[in-house]
Amino acid sequence: MRKILLLATLVIPGYLSAESLNVSMNCPEWVQARQQNDYQNALSWLQGYISAYNEYEYAGKDPDGVLGTKDADAVAQWMDNYCKQNESSNPQEAIANLIEKRQHVKNACPVRKQSGRPCIPEEEPEKPAINEEQ
Repeated sequence: MRKILLLATLVIPGYLSAESLNVSMNCPEWVQARQQNDYQNALSWLQGYISAYNEYEYAGKDPDGVLGTKDADAVAQWMDNYCKQNESSNPQEAIANLIEKRQHVKNACPVRKQSGRPCIPEEEPEKPAINEEQ
C-alpha cells in the first residue's frame, strides 16, 4: 500500500501540471493566436525546431544559426507575415521552407589544383535579415 501511495505521489503532479500544446495549428490559427496573445507554446515549439536544425544540420558560420537571429519576436513577426500571405500553410511548413531557403550548402571543390593543394572553399553569402524574406 505504501508503494502505491508513493508512486501516486510521484506521478500525479506531473499530470496535473501538463499543458496541452497545439503544434498542429494552421496559419489562420497562428494569426488568431497572435491577436489573442496566446502563441507562446507554438513559438516555443518553432524555436525548438530551429534549435534542433542549428545543432544537428547547420553548416554555416553565423553564430546565431540558420536564421541569423535568436530573437523570438523576429521569428514571430516573420511567421505573421508568412501566414498572412500563405493562409493554407502551417507554421511547421513555413519554418521548414525558411530554413531550406537560408541553409548554407557546402559545395565540393569543383576542380582540384594540380599542385595537390585543396581548393579554397566558397565564402558563405550574406543573408538578409529574417524579416526581409518571405
